[in-house]
Amino acid sequence: MASSKTWDRPRELSTRFALLNSLGAAKHGPSMAANPEHYDSAPPEIFVVEVFSELGREVLQERWQDVNVLLRLSMLSGLEMQLESTLNLLLDLAGEVVNYSRALVYFWEEGREQFQLMVNRGMEDLGLAQDLIHGNILNFWATKYARPLLVDQGHNLQADAFLRMLRVPSALVVPLVAENRVAGTMQLFSEKENAFDRADAQLLWILALVAENQLTREHGNETLIRFAFTDFLTGLKTRGYFEQQLELEIKRSERKKQEFALLMIDIDFFKPLNDRYGHHAGDQVLRDVSAILVKDMREVDTVARYGGEEFVIILPETSQHGALFVAQRLRKAVEQSKFFAGSPQAVESLTISIGIAIFDQDASFKRDLIENADAALYAAKKQGRNQVMMYSQLAQRRGKEAS
Repeated sequence: MASSKTWDRPRELSTRFALLNSLGAAKHGPSMAANPEHYDSAPPEIFVVEVFSELGREVLQERWQDVNVLLRLSMLSGLEMQLESTLNLLLDLAGEVVNYSRALVYFWEEGREQFQLMVNRGMEDLGLAQDLIHGNILNFWATKYARPLLVDQGHNLQADAFLRMLRVPSALVVPLVAENRVAGTMQLFSEKENAFDRADAQLLWILALVAENQLTREHGNETLIRFAFTDFLTGLKTRGYFEQQLELEIKRSERKKQEFALLMIDIDFFKPLNDRYGHHAGDQVLRDVSAILVKDMREVDTVARYGGEEFVIILPETSQHGALFVAQRLRKAVEQSKFFAGSPQAVESLTISIGIAIFDQDASFKRDLIENADAALYAAKKQGRNQVMMYSQLAQRRGKEAS
């Protein structure tokens, strides 16, 4: 049921935000490999394994026993199984192909519309940190690249920090696919260095493809539709979802004779940061800012990624005063936060600019509302950035200039 709170009644809102690299070196002690200060953090693309839908002759000849594992799964694919049973079966079969000491399996959960840790093995001595329940950095990378990852230490600071937390030096991560989309990941870890190779990745990739029909049945059409409307990078809603919700909100507001607010948000000076630290650091910043934007939002509010470093928020039943309160809260929360930019030494401060348009005070049609919010955003950036601008202010200013 939707929350009954309204943005027209300001309340005390916390703005907690620390470095989102909560798995950093300061928390988990010295590295098992190189000192992080002694090398540059390489982009995660170096872990990606290029795989194919068919096995090469050499793999077939040298790993024929493992190929039999794939055939066994194909014979079981018609059975009706619960999702957790299917994922446990995948781990059992993966254990016949490679040796692993720990394992985490994530899958998209319909009810919460986020990734959920479904199965874990070998974690008894560590316990499950809250950080792991809804994903980790390897889950994010495997979902982004839709390919297996061979991860070892000494290349990327975020990967190193995560491996240190699990007390392992190497990992193999395999995307789990449903309806041609990454719907989860199977993460295998070993206490041995360089424990996995490309042939392992190729075999387990085929294993995941064979399991696709089973996983798709468990996923369900409604879940897949919701997943399709989720931006894989930030976890926010997509632009397509936003466009649909905006049309619905306009119809609802016209029917109930109520106003609502549209906020358009842009990260200031994002391109220089992206150019300086690389796209992998820029992606992390987008995720971190997204986490701030969704914090303390009502269930009825829609937060979506509009494109690039631009975001949009729909605030139903919200007046100009309420929208301004929310916008200023978000602006201050970002301004007061510190952002991890690729290494413990690279900590950046960021700001955002926000434009606000109110339906139907500032516009009575969808396209006009978006354009007016965008115009207010442009004015906020032109005015010096780290600003909130109401379209009504902009229209009033233009009226004075015209007179």
